[in-house]
Amino acid sequence: MSAPHAPLARACAALRDAGLDGALLASPSNVTYVSGWEAPLIVGPFADIVERAPVAYAVVSAREQAAWLVVADVYGGSAAKGSRIGAPESFGTLGMVDPVDHPAELTAALRRTFSAAGLRSGVGGGGGDDGAGRIAVERRALPVAVLDALGLPLDAPDAGPPLAQARMIKTAEEIERLRFAAQVTAAGHLRLLELAPTAAGASELEVWGEVTTAMERLAGGPLTVTGELTVGARTRALTWPNGPFERTIAAGDTGLMDISPRVNGYWADCTNTVVFGAEPSDDQRRYARAAQEACAAAIAELRPGAKASQAAVAHRETMAAHGFGYAHYSGHQIGVTVNELPRLVFYDDTVVEAGMVFAVEPGVYAGEEAPTGARAELMALVTEQGPEVLSQFPWGI
Repeated sequence: MSAPHAPLARACAALRDAGLDGALLASPSNVTYVSGWEAPLIVGPFADIVERAPVAYAVVSAREQAAWLVVADVYGGSAAKGSRIGAPESFGTLGMVDPVDHPAELTAALRRTFSAAGLRSGVGGGGGDDGAGRIAVERRALPVAVLDALGLPLDAPDAGPPLAQARMIKTAEEIERLRFAAQVTAAGHLRLLELAPTAAGASELEVWGEVTTAMERLAGGPLTVTGELTVGARTRALTWPNGPFERTIAAGDTGLMDISPRVNGYWADCTNTVVFGAEPSDDQRRYARAAQEACAAAIAELRPGAKASQAAVAHRETMAAHGFGYAHYSGHQIGVTVNELPRLVFYDDTVVEAGMVFAVEPGVYAGEEAPTGARAELMALVTEQGPEVLSQFPWGI
């Protein structure tokens, strides 16, 4: 028998450690994690068709170290191609020829999958000693209607904490996916650097379009992209969202781009600060240097055995040396979601371990003192030898 998909094995071990026999997962992040398939984020018209219920589920047997996918029919081909845990069970949704009761189809597909996993649904199936085992659910991701239809109690154990624990240390395959996601993000930042000297007179949206196109070319297809391109005086305050807008870029404008693409189910998150169409002013250089040096200082703390909070302390001390305060947290771990635990904050004393991947993002903002600000964000892998920066692009100032 072949070894299970490594993240699935970690998830099963974490569930067993929590005294659980199985789990019903429904968040795109955790379904992606245990299956290796990029479970869809539900937006647009299809989200309304399924009434914003999840369209991809994973039924996990911790005892058997196995999992099964249950997906909406429109995603069946994609799931079959990308899954590391076998072919999916599907349920009808659109009913293009004949009417479909998709809630009933979903319930039936999940019940069949529970049976295949040896994890009975039905009244008592989430409880304890009736042979069904203790089944955990993702409380924040599963609609009450799904739990009710399967006879799973509202107070079933929460699968969220064990999965979060499993996801802390990345497997070798996850690291390679994150490494590529970082390369894709770097392609966008390199395009920004190419555009910056001559971008005065262009719109912010034009620049953003060029950046996302560069990332999609490297990725080989369309991406889900979040983030911001904040320009000019807007960079002096921390506001979200803050661009891009249909605004013409002026020579001398600061540009702060914080961009996060989802690539093969894994996210990247990197930020650079540039000056459009002019040489940087003294203020722009001062703010950029502070952010860059704080980023380097925080990354240097990411060594096995250190505490996550040490990176925040290094960030704060570096900002103080430049005459600035501490504007916001220092960063976060990253994986199948953008913002994962542990976070680089003063109150998080989680021990840093090899295999963690962080996005480190100090920022500094002028407020009313000057029309500028800066943020510097890189992704770093923790290794036994120390941190390895995964996102390779030059600073813009």
